[in-house]
Amino acid sequence: MKPNILFLVIDSLRSDKCYGESKTSVTPNIDFLIQNGIYFNQAVCSVAATIPSISSLFTACYPFRIGMGNDSYQKFGNLIKNYIQILKENNYNVYATAPNVASKFGLLSDFTNEDSTYDNYESMFAGLGNKIVKKLQSNAFQKPWFFYVHIFDLHTPVIVPPEFNNKNFGKSQYERMISAIDHWIGKILQEIDLDNTLIILTADHGEYIPIINKKEGEINLEPSLTEKYFWKLGNKIPKDLRPLKKKFGLILRNSRQKIKSLKINELNLSNYERRVLLDSRMGTGHRLYDDLIRVPLLFCGWNIKHKSTITKQVREIDIFPTIADFIGISQLENIDGMSLMSIIDGIENEELPAYIESPPSIQHSSNKVIGIRTPNYKYLRDTESKNIELYDLLNDPFEENNITEIRKDIAEKMENILTSVGRHQSHPTNIEQAEREKIEKILKKLGYT
Repeated sequence: MKPNILFLVIDSLRSDKCYGESKTSVTPNIDFLIQNGIYFNQAVCSVAATIPSISSLFTACYPFRIGMGNDSYQKFGNLIKNYIQILKENNYNVYATAPNVASKFGLLSDFTNEDSTYDNYESMFAGLGNKIVKKLQSNAFQKPWFFYVHIFDLHTPVIVPPEFNNKNFGKSQYERMISAIDHWIGKILQEIDLDNTLIILTADHGEYIPIINKKEGEINLEPSLTEKYFWKLGNKIPKDLRPLKKKFGLILRNSRQKIKSLKINELNLSNYERRVLLDSRMGTGHRLYDDLIRVPLLFCGWNIKHKSTITKQVREIDIFPTIADFIGISQLENIDGMSLMSIIDGIENEELPAYIESPPSIQHSSNKVIGIRTPNYKYLRDTESKNIELYDLLNDPFEENNITEIRKDIAEKMENILTSVGRHQSHPTNIEQAEREKIEKILKKLGYT
């Protein structure tokens, strides 16, 4: 009998904040899953933006192969075969609870429940968590089921519930929210039969955490509570008040920028520290640093015969081929991903390079950056200016020193790998102008530029 599958995506969860020495959140439930499952601590997503990342995950293809690697956002094409459809063909009943933005881009079209989406700003602590638990308690899901749960609470702006908003649950607002999310994961696990359910926990991308520690003390540039609530008002403000909202928002941003500049100009910051404090994942032209593309990947529950933490580099495009292999169903053809079962079973496997690319831009004002990550090196190339960056990840984990001129031999090898990927768009998708404007409006409200 096939197992049920609980597929948990925690939006914006960084690998190093889920497991490892730099983690300060309190996560007994995630810790339990890691201790009783198979955890990959070097999983890499293809792109640090939700829509192309989840699209890539569902299809096991790089974003450009499914029309998601353009300079502007596209919809998920319904003509593209994906693993949700494969699950349905193998008699799985597929359900989802995901933010509305996923629905707007067509990512939920193959799921069968009418309540598959929720408001982008609905928190687990504002009713969403209870809704998920009640679904599992009601036995409304026909077996075997696949349940995709996309938790959006960690997405910027992070508003931590008061009961978790203290240093006992993490140094940063970001890590305190991870502690809060873990609380709900515990409630979800109470309704799950681990012997008959395969659980996968991952993320679509990582995030910057604007906190650094210097000799002079901690510098914390996380948004204030006022800014966060103002941001989350979104489209709830009446049309006639929106000009006032825009004006007030500009005042807040300018004030915040002045505070940032004053603090930063007083200090001698490294490239990494400056990036963490000033850059935004949702801004234009970001450079695919590991803070943004390394995500957790965990398998636990049904048929997990041994527990281990695996340090080999794997990719998000490998997740669904692995699920298919686990439960014994057919694979999609012509995919970029591969099953990780041989790695899980302890058979030595060569670590495959991961293709990575910068996300689309709403303003279309930044150059596309593409690259290759291996366990040892990261190679990036600007598709227009041809600027090249090469980082030694073992000796320079913060990616501060471009060694292209020093290691031209490595740069050439990495370029050959990138060329062999054969970047092209095989499944272009189109959005009507009116629909594009609506979608871009949603993305702007979420903070993308």
